[in-house]
Amino acid sequence: MADSIEFDRAAAASQRAPRGLATVAAGATDIGRRAHNEDHVLLRPELGLFLLADGAGGHNAGNVASALATTTAANVFETSAKAFAGRPDVDAVGLATVARRLSAAIHRANAEIIEIAKKTERYRGMGTTLVALAFAPDGCVHVAHVGDSRCYRLRGGHVEPLTTDHSLLVDVLEGHPDADDALLARTPQHVVTRALGMDESVRVTLRSLRVLAGDLYLLCSDGLSDALGDVAIEQILARPATPDELVHELLHDALEAGVHDNVAAVVVACPEADVALARRPSMRPLSPSSPPPLPLAMRAPMESTPEIIIVGVETHVVPADSADPKVLDALGRLSRLRQPGSDLTLPRPVQCAGCGQPLEKGAVRCPTCDRALAAIQTP
Repeated sequence: MADSIEFDRAAAASQRAPRGLATVAAGATDIGRRAHNEDHVLLRPELGLFLLADGAGGHNAGNVASALATTTAANVFETSAKAFAGRPDVDAVGLATVARRLSAAIHRANAEIIEIAKKTERYRGMGTTLVALAFAPDGCVHVAHVGDSRCYRLRGGHVEPLTTDHSLLVDVLEGHPDADDALLARTPQHVVTRALGMDESVRVTLRSLRVLAGDLYLLCSDGLSDALGDVAIEQILARPATPDELVHELLHDALEAGVHDNVAAVVVACPEADVALARRPSMRPLSPSSPPPLPLAMRAPMESTPEIIIVGVETHVVPADSADPKVLDALGRLSRLRQPGSDLTLPRPVQCAGCGQPLEKGAVRCPTCDRALAAIQTP
């Protein structure tokens, strides 16, 4: 009986203080058979942040868009940590704080790409996809993406996609699942319907998931996923190898498959760390008092209980008379929102004054014109 009690105590202690997780990552791109490389990866392990972008717009435009997207998002994500320092992991409205920071950073990246494209003729029309992983201290990972760059997770020897492409084919299937197969066969397979730099308003798709020891995450451009397919990707990721070895094997096999596009990959392994998590992992508030509920003054009135609300050019409320004027006013404000709120301190990315190339943190020379950055950086 005593042994049983001690075992129960040990199990309870283990549940109260789950082990933390580390991240070990590697990333690389390859030009493939293209004339120039528009893929870009950025690893910020000290932030728990990993990004991959696939640019479009031609020479010296698509590569600028992808580099600007990753660099801006990383800079904003880093700086916003101070503004969110006092917030709980999951805020009073049930949203993960790190996920909100990540989405805000991507929105700012979109705005920066549009601004530069407006100012410089050679960058006009440039855009980029983006997929990102942000690991939070509470043992969760937040996956964000715009476009058809993907995120996969290997768990228990099996790979599963964590993103769904923002593509014309997916849009057709979502809106017209009964479409004729012949029509679907004629639908372009690689037309992206969401990208950074295309419109001042961008929808960032987010997922929040718990991380388990031994998880392996892959970010990749469509050049790699198209060349290999899910089965080959699973076979490669399941092999016992370091993230760096896996990245190079993925790129090598994609090139051997005859890919014409640029290829890019980021692999993040999640081994168990020696320290315990500071907080219990949670995707939602654990109780009505954690985090505190919204103040009564901020809540929708009880008599206003719409079951369905569609916010758009015309707002549809079901039942029709179930929303009072205050709720309708709030819905109108939401429909007019175009950019993240101004309460965040969002920095502008550092750019080369000579050629406009976005610069990564700590760079000493411009990767495009090779001039010393100390003399040419502009805020």
